[in-house]
Amino acid sequence: MRPARFLKIAVAAAIAAILAAEGWWLTEGYRDARACLTVLPALEESGELVVGSLRRSDSLPGVFEIGYRATDIAGSRSGRLRCAFGDGPDGRRHLLGVEFDGQPIGEARLYFLERFWLGDPAAVRSGEARLRSDVPPLAFLAAMIGRPHPSLIGALLCALLAAAALAAGRLTERRQRG
Repeated sequence: MRPARFLKIAVAAAIAAILAAEGWWLTEGYRDARACLTVLPALEESGELVVGSLRRSDSLPGVFEIGYRATDIAGSRSGRLRCAFGDGPDGRRHLLGVEFDGQPIGEARLYFLERFWLGDPAAVRSGEARLRSDVPPLAFLAAMIGRPHPSLIGALLCALLAAAALAAGRLTERRQRG
């Protein structure tokens, strides 16, 4: 196989790896961000909920933080919800922890939240009826992406190196012809 052909294949493989890694990262981020938003009405049991901010933690990629305002008969107050997600022993994505207004919720409540709230479409729909998001679509996308995944950085580096080698090879071929 000629070196130029090999480099083209390497560039294509690196780009495919980038797309696959980032696609998976985005899918996981979207699922986790939506689940965290869905948890909010279960913990804030009454009133109208307006989400003002959503972000993914820089240091802990499986953690999302939501800033919101709850309005009910007693008035209006701001709050914060943090949700931690990770892969469970069954290989599926799970809600591993929730911090509500600065306090972690207990394991039993976490289990019931995931099993009986997130697992019940009717409960989720009833909660979504009270939930409004003022988070712009680009901010939601930024929260889904968060910090680039380490595999993405490696794939980008491989693609850049392969593209540079391909360009250098073509430049050398042109000089030899000319």
